[in-house]
Amino acid sequence: MPSDTDLTSDYLHKLLEYREGKLFWKVNRGKARAGQEAGFVGNRGYVLIVVNGKQRMAHRLIWLMHGKELPEMIDHIDGNQLNNNIENLRAVTNSQNQRNQKLRKDSTSGIKGVSWISTRKRWSGQVWHKGKLYRAGDFHDKDECAMAVRQLRESLHGEFARHE
Repeated sequence: MPSDTDLTSDYLHKLLEYREGKLFWKVNRGKARAGQEAGFVGNRGYVLIVVNGKQRMAHRLIWLMHGKELPEMIDHIDGNQLNNNIENLRAVTNSQNQRNQKLRKDSTSGIKGVSWISTRKRWSGQVWHKGKLYRAGDFHDKDECAMAVRQLRESLHGEFARHE
């Protein structure tokens, strides 16, 4: 059985077939039969597939299968961890990946980068970039604050800006 370092596009193509962002077994493997969709959704929301006795993220296997060298990280452009279409994947640095994060579940405003400052009775806008906090300003109007944050995020994060 090939080791982790022997995972190649050719080897993966012998085991798996890529179709529209999903992988299907070409061979019988344990309970899985040839033609069956490979993998399962893990507890972090990514599709995982066991290859060579180790759980691997499907998007990383798909990346390799398309003849690309594995980067440190692969980003789902649309933020959907289950959308493993090769067109939705891109190589990123950790910093770029952080810029593409979704709205936090504990957000009180419902808008990324916007928070209510009760002592000032204003909406405050801010964006983190490369470990530094950038302020968009304070606003009486929540929508104005959201627009200022959006513009600031786009200028700092470029193609990696995610507003929701």
